[in-house]
Amino acid sequence: MKEELVTKENKKKIYFWITVNVIFLTIAILLVWQVFNLLQTANLDNNKENIINKEIENSYEGMVRRAIDGVYVKEGEENFYPVAFMIDNHTDARLSANLGSANLVYEAEVEGGITRFMAIYTTNEEIEKIGPIRSARPYFIDWAHELSSVYGHCGGSPEALVKITRDGIIDFNEFYNSDYFWRSDDKIAPHNIYISSESIQKYLKKKKLETGNFLSWKFKEDIKKEDRPNVHEIKIGYVGKNFQVGWAYTKEENDYIRHMGGKIHKDESDVAIHAKNIIIQYIPAKEIDSKLRLKMDVVGEGEAVVCFDGKCDEAIWKKKNTAARTRFYFKDKDNDEVEFNAGKIWIEVVRPEREVEFN
Repeated sequence: MKEELVTKENKKKIYFWITVNVIFLTIAILLVWQVFNLLQTANLDNNKENIINKEIENSYEGMVRRAIDGVYVKEGEENFYPVAFMIDNHTDARLSANLGSANLVYEAEVEGGITRFMAIYTTNEEIEKIGPIRSARPYFIDWAHELSSVYGHCGGSPEALVKITRDGIIDFNEFYNSDYFWRSDDKIAPHNIYISSESIQKYLKKKKLETGNFLSWKFKEDIKKEDRPNVHEIKIGYVGKNFQVGWAYTKEENDYIRHMGGKIHKDESDVAIHAKNIIIQYIPAKEIDSKLRLKMDVVGEGEAVVCFDGKCDEAIWKKKNTAARTRFYFKDKDNDEVEFNAGKIWIEVVRPEREVEFN
């Protein structure tokens, strides 16, 4: 009887340990299976990413980045000679013609709080109408100088005209080259001067200007769509309701739509103006004459904000001399030089006292 009880007790122990071992073995098998599935998924993701990267590489085969904005173009089209035109932004000058087609745009205040654009074009794209063209200001000349560009304008302040000669700028003044420009009948003077890409090409050919001579910025690929934010806005408080600027981020295109005076900023062709990169460059300004013209020291260094991929980062700008290219560096990333997204770039030059908001 006693032996029988011992045997039963042993059997219970054996059954218990068999059950425990089966449970542990099952758990181990499930863990191995889960790890295997995770590795398979990772391999599939890696293969998918490799395929996508390969497709991107193949799509860029035989192409190079354009010097002005980093866009991939056919070899030989990467550095056409840049032309920089002063574009009017007076309310009587609106709407502009093909401002949105420019590769790089500077916006800065002139007298009375009005802003003015300098639009840089460096492609072989046919553009029927660019303008209205307006007069020169000294600080815009320094930005044109760093690109060794042709500087297109109609007249200018006394200081600006002296500076053009002194700095050896390739001057394309409508006053002395009126055959290349025309005046439209739908706007009042002086807000009605225009030029076409055909006329620009004739001027470049006459001057024997073919290839640009400036240092490019650094460029990168866009971030993945799933890493982009849904909403991002930038507001710049230039003086006067009609000149206040906004940039609204679009996740799908990973770019920004420009607003001015509370409305979407469109060219006269009814096309909204977009940009891939927004740079806010803080530069102090002071009035220098009775006509309220401004002086801005664009050589040196100062604060900046760089915005792309749906976010803004604090930065600093540096420009060693009038001919040197302005460079932008991240403030909180070991002062690394900024790598922009390939595409259109807008530089909003803002006096430090103006209000700027971004989220």
